[in-house]
Amino acid sequence: MRNKLLKHIGIGIIFVLSQLLIFQHLSLFGTIADPVLVFILWTALRYERHEVLFFAAGFGLFQDMMFDTWGLNMFSKTITMFLIYKIVSRNTEVRLIVWQAFALIFGAAFIHNIFYLGLTSFLNVYDYPFSP
Repeated sequence: MRNKLLKHIGIGIIFVLSQLLIFQHLSLFGTIADPVLVFILWTALRYERHEVLFFAAGFGLFQDMMFDTWGLNMFSKTITMFLIYKIVSRNTEVRLIVWQAFALIFGAAFIHNIFYLGLTSFLNVYDYPFSP
């Protein structure tokens, strides 16, 4: 159990670093991928809720340290996993079809981005050219 946990923590750090070094520079229509969120969704299939919340908070804080957005990723990833853990963990015994996995990742990313953008607009951390 301990070796598996350390291995997954190391893989999570690699995911954060890959976002910092690679995915940050690959944008499609002004958006970038968040492989850390996909990794945390994958850990929800393997671990209990409290462990997944620690993963989300830890990797979100590490991601915030790298991108200088202190607390935004940590909050949005933790609250996202708190809300959708039951949906993800329900599929541990059943193998998802490709479109179901895509829909699950898309829904989690949508919820994550709603919290992230809502928190940034509430705190006025970033200036967006679009203001409703």
